[in-house]
Amino acid sequence: MWLGFIVASILITLMPGPSMLVVIMNTLQRGVSAGILSSFGVVVADALLLILTLSGIGALLYSSALAFTLVKWCGVAYLVYLGIRQLLSSNSVNSSENENGSERLATSTPGSFVQGFATTMLNPKIISFFIAFFPQFLDPELPAIPQLLMLGPVFLLIVFVILVMYTMLAKAARVFLSSPRGQLCVQKLSGGMLIGCGIVAAGMER
Repeated sequence: MWLGFIVASILITLMPGPSMLVVIMNTLQRGVSAGILSSFGVVVADALLLILTLSGIGALLYSSALAFTLVKWCGVAYLVYLGIRQLLSSNSVNSSENENGSERLATSTPGSFVQGFATTMLNPKIISFFIAFFPQFLDPELPAIPQLLMLGPVFLLIVFVILVMYTMLAKAARVFLSSPRGQLCVQKLSGGMLIGCGIVAAGMER
């Protein structure tokens, strides 16, 4: 059971999504600390959603069409907002690191946690994934809650490790994208992808 759970968790976490995109985007633009903070925000949100799932509240929220729709459109709006902000900020890229740019970098890094947290928390599909995923690895002859209390932290650890791995890969790529032209490409590409994720999320159904 454990081997299958770990392998499945790794494969699923490796799949690209909005949260991973935010982690990579923040690493490329703000450095490793921003990527780690984004990863931590994702894991904290996953933990809260997992708690909601275990408590049964997640199932109630998932079964409510109103709650699902509300969370979905909040998530869509946030992704599109991040994307538009990236596209607009690309217009301000220049070849020198002036005082305003340094200040913006310093003050925006803590916001990386919020971006990782909000992007994950506002994804209604995560609760539905938890509801479908974890029962597959439970022993029906044993109480479910103790098993979930063991599987949950392992899953969260896997998520964090893989996101940190992507952060390190983005750090390596950042060396080649540190020029103003490279940062401009990163901002335009990430902005377009975030808006694309928002459009895809808008089509999600329960």
